[in-house]
Amino acid sequence: MQIFIVVLNYLLMLLIGLVDNIKGPVLSSIKSFYNVDYTYIGLLLFIGSLGFIIASFVGGMIVNRYGSKMALSLGLVFIIIGILGYFASPVFFVFLIFFFCMNFGIGMLEIGINATAAVAFLVNQAIMMNLLHFFYGLGATISPNAAGRLVALKYSWQSIYLFGGIIALLMLIVILFTRFPGTAKYVDGGKVKYLDVLKDRHVILFSVMLGFYIASEVGIGNWAVTYLKGSYGMNSVKSSMYLSLFFAAFTIGRLLGGFVVEKIGYVKSIFIFASLAASFVALSMVSQNLSILLSMAGLFYSIIYPTTMALAMKSFKENTGVVISVIVTVSSSINMIANFIIGKLSDVFGVFVGFSFIVVFMVLVIVMLNVLQSSLKLYSK
Repeated sequence: MQIFIVVLNYLLMLLIGLVDNIKGPVLSSIKSFYNVDYTYIGLLLFIGSLGFIIASFVGGMIVNRYGSKMALSLGLVFIIIGILGYFASPVFFVFLIFFFCMNFGIGMLEIGINATAAVAFLVNQAIMMNLLHFFYGLGATISPNAAGRLVALKYSWQSIYLFGGIIALLMLIVILFTRFPGTAKYVDGGKVKYLDVLKDRHVILFSVMLGFYIASEVGIGNWAVTYLKGSYGMNSVKSSMYLSLFFAAFTIGRLLGGFVVEKIGYVKSIFIFASLAASFVALSMVSQNLSILLSMAGLFYSIIYPTTMALAMKSFKENTGVVISVIVTVSSSINMIANFIIGKLSDVFGVFVGFSFIVVFMVLVIVMLNVLQSSLKLYSK
């Protein structure tokens, strides 16, 4: 049964990777379907991020009170409701409600997966967690390429999402008939107030730095296909292939990057990888012939998030759970605003300028890292 729970957890993370990364290739179809501009697409991504953030809070409480099975089940139910609602969304603002539901479900599902992993991964936890993120990357690699091909075959964007909804329904049936082990508490019970944590300057620095990173990484997933289509006139299959290759490189980096980090140190690793990520994305925008560099940048994006989280855990010896929760929430909020800004800039100045801010966000990661390093006086070995 323990092995079955582990495999189920991996398959659920694969599902998140699949569903979460359909949107990149279908954003253009959604834009045309509702006849809206890029500002509204930015608003759509803002609402999706908001749903995920709220689920992160609510999910922790549900896990503590009812266990991970309830969180997993509710997450899948909200994903299914959201996707089915797309077929009943004649106007954009109704669609926003169901997009919120789907992303709320994704957030709830991720909380349940992490809570289950805490008690199911009994040995080789570092390897098991890396494998968990590998399965997200696997889903994220498959999804854009498959979605792009379905768009080229004239499938509606609602029908493409429906494939993910069917998988979610099958997973829900399995979960309802599965007995789960006891669940570790997701958050510490009220020992420290969130506002007190927010007063710590280092928490804010970590949050802002991670927020700009997430904005850059998620920005590629959300906007790369739209940018490649708009700037170079690529078709759905080719532009989606570049995004799939980005996630393939990203997944390989997640598997192997940890060895590099341990060898050269946390801060130095983040600086080198962030610099290379910004450089590769910037160079990819010089010419269509260099677009493959955008895909290769995934290798350098891969280690920044987990290494930053590891650095935060190393820096805060007390109330670590609450500190990490605050950092994730604040950084996700920055990402939420950043994607709206990209949409607005794309409307006013063109999609090339909007997409270029993905490079700007990564440069800001490097700036914030230098400020943080000086403040904490943490140096890589």
